[in-house]
Amino acid sequence: MDDDDLQRPYSVCTRDDLKERITKQIDVISEIFCVSNSDATVLLRWNSQLLSERLSQENKKLLTESGLKPVVVTDSNQDLSDSSCDEFYEFFDDVDDDDVKVSTPFCSHKFSTTYWSKYLDKNFFSVEKTLDTISCPHQDCGAAVGRDTIEKLTVKDKNRYDEYVLRSYLDTSKRQIKQCPAQGCSYFIEFHKGTDAEEYGLNVVCLCGHTFCCRCSLETHRPVTCNNASDWLSRDLQKLSEASDKSLSFLWIEANTEPCPHCLSPVEIGLESHKTESGTYGDCLEPVEQDPLWNVEVVDTSCLDRWEACEVSLVEARSELQAFKESDNTSEEYIRIVRAGLMLIVQCRQFLKWTCVYEHIHLEYEASKKEFLRFLQDYGNTLVKSYAETLKEETGKGLSAAQLVCSRSNIPAVTSSIGNYFYNFSKALKDGLDAVKVKHYDDFAPCWLCDRCSYANTWLHKACQMCCESPVVNK
Repeated sequence: MDDDDLQRPYSVCTRDDLKERITKQIDVISEIFCVSNSDATVLLRWNSQLLSERLSQENKKLLTESGLKPVVVTDSNQDLSDSSCDEFYEFFDDVDDDDVKVSTPFCSHKFSTTYWSKYLDKNFFSVEKTLDTISCPHQDCGAAVGRDTIEKLTVKDKNRYDEYVLRSYLDTSKRQIKQCPAQGCSYFIEFHKGTDAEEYGLNVVCLCGHTFCCRCSLETHRPVTCNNASDWLSRDLQKLSEASDKSLSFLWIEANTEPCPHCLSPVEIGLESHKTESGTYGDCLEPVEQDPLWNVEVVDTSCLDRWEACEVSLVEARSELQAFKESDNTSEEYIRIVRAGLMLIVQCRQFLKWTCVYEHIHLEYEASKKEFLRFLQDYGNTLVKSYAETLKEETGKGLSAAQLVCSRSNIPAVTSSIGNYFYNFSKALKDGLDAVKVKHYDDFAPCWLCDRCSYANTWLHKACQMCCESPVVNK
C-alpha cells in the first residue's frame, strides 16, 4: 500500500495481498512470543493487541483454553468406532485401512487422512460461519488443529485450510474489508479508519471497473440515498413500468377508438360490430361493463424512459472498459491514461442514470426544477459524449505513451471540465437545486380541477377522487 492509497478513503487489495498480510501478522506473534507459526495462527484471531495482552498476563491459561497444551488421554487404546461415538465418527465406513494415521501435536487421537478430509470439510470448510478454533475430531478432546497438523494431509486440504484462514480474517474484518460485489471479481476493498460514508454512501471504484456504494453494496447511486435506491429498485421501478404499460394501452384506446353512441363503450374506429343489418344499434340493448382502462390515471413516465436510455449508455461504456486490453508494448502511463478515461465515462453515465431517480423522488411537483435538472442532464450527456469521442480518437492513433501524453493537449482540458461540471452538478442536487427560484403556492387556489370530470380535488390527492370512486356499471 503506497502513500496515495493512504490518502484515499479506501484501497483495492488482491487475495494475495491479504494472504501476505495474514502471514506477516502470524510471523510477528510467533517471533515475539516464541511460539510456532501454527500455534500463532490458532491464537491470533486477528486481534494482535488483545493477544499480546493475554499472552503477557495469562500465558498458560490462554494456551490451555486454545487447545495448545497437551491433552491427557485416559485410554489411548480406546476403540474410536465405539457405538457411543457414532455421531462423531460417521465417516469410518469410507476409511481405507492403508491410510496414514494423523493426530494433533497435543493429543494421541489418530485418524486417517481420509477421515480428516471429510471431518474438516463437513464441520469447517463447507460451513458458512468460521469458528475460532478447529479442534480434534474426538468428542472429548479439545486439542487445537493447526497448520502443523494440516501439513500432514492432502494438498487439497492445505489449500482449503488457507482459504478458511482467509475467510476467518475477512469475517473478523468485515467492517473494514469487503469483497467487490461484481460477479466474478476477486478484488477486495479496504476502508481506512475515519472514512465517512455520509448519508449517500461512499462511491467505491474497483479495479474491475465496477462502482458500488460501501454502505449498501448496491451500484453507485449518487445523488440519492441508499434507502431511495433500494426503494426504487425493489418497488418504484416496477410500479412505473406497469403504469407505463397501462398508460400506453389507454393512449392507444383513446387514439384508435370512438364511443358507441348507444352504450358509450369504446369501439375500434372502422369497425361496425355494434350495428345490425338495418344500421341500428340493436345489439347494444344492455349497458356493458365499463372498461377499467378508462379509469387509468395517465402517469408521467418520462423519467423511466430517461433511466432506460441512460442504462443503455452505461452498459455500452462498461463494455468498452472491459474490452480495453493491456498490450505488452504499452507503458503503465499509457494504460493509466486510457483506463482512467474509460472509468470516468462509466462513473458519469452512472451518475446521470441515478439523477432520473432523483427527479422521480424529489421533483414530481416542481416543474421549474425538473426542467432545469433535465437541462443539466442533457448538457452532461453532451460533455460525456464529446469526451468519449476525443479519447477514442487519440487512443486510436496508436501512439506511444510519451507521444500520447504530448499530443493529448485537449484531453486534460476536457477531463478537468467534466470533473468540475459533475462535481457542481452533484453539489447542486444535494442542495436541492436552490438556484432555481420557484414561486410559492400562496396565491394558488386551494384545489385543482380534474380535466375529465371537473371535480375539485384538494392538493393532498394526486388522483381525482370522483373518477376513482365512480361505480362500474355491470351487465
